[in-house]
Amino acid sequence: MLEFQDKVATPLPAATVILCRDTSAGLETLLLQRNPEIKNMGGTWVFPGGKVEASDPGETEVARARLAAVRETEEETGLSLTPEALQEFSHWLTPEVIKRRFSTWFFLVTDPVDEPVRVDGSEIVDHRWVRPHKALAEQEAGRLKLPPPTLVSLHDLNRFSGGGSLRETISRRTPPRFFPRIVRRTDEMVMLYPDDVGYDTADPDRPGPMHRTYNRNNRFYYVDTRGQ
Repeated sequence: MLEFQDKVATPLPAATVILCRDTSAGLETLLLQRNPEIKNMGGTWVFPGGKVEASDPGETEVARARLAAVRETEEETGLSLTPEALQEFSHWLTPEVIKRRFSTWFFLVTDPVDEPVRVDGSEIVDHRWVRPHKALAEQEAGRLKLPPPTLVSLHDLNRFSGGGSLRETISRRTPPRFFPRIVRRTDEMVMLYPDDVGYDTADPDRPGPMHRTYNRNNRFYYVDTRGQ
């Protein structure tokens, strides 16, 4: 559940790692389930990650986030990564009206080490390797609880059949920035992304290309009509 406030909080730096692997069935990605008892996003399925610590070295926010991503992934999954293996995937900034804000760099790893995943059973209670389209289908059916950054990232991953084409495309693109603007209505909440036609005016009803996420009955729905 999102907590709103009038005072704008300073976003905390954070990092997330999207781990993908090729299988005979196609591309899979690793999702972790947060403990349902945790107040912040309890019960949701997310990618590994966490906050950047003040002690994390680096000359830039991205460099520090890269090291934090490696550390947090190992803490949450037991998987060892190298900073050089991480590709910049996207950048998410929590809306200003949300109480707990993060500036989160998402990184991609397409050839993780072949080791078993080990979760701590405390903050993280379960894990699964899953094909993006299957995770999206389960979310649509109400069986998988996904926050917007995970949902949108899975839609992005779902365009690729394997790690090779995914890695090549990500290496050539500028990481998209997601700085949502929230519009609250009686029966829904709309998160508008920068290239949505209604973003600048905070008007979801303005006709034109849409790039947004709806929250209806505590479930998120992603809509992207750009290029149509």
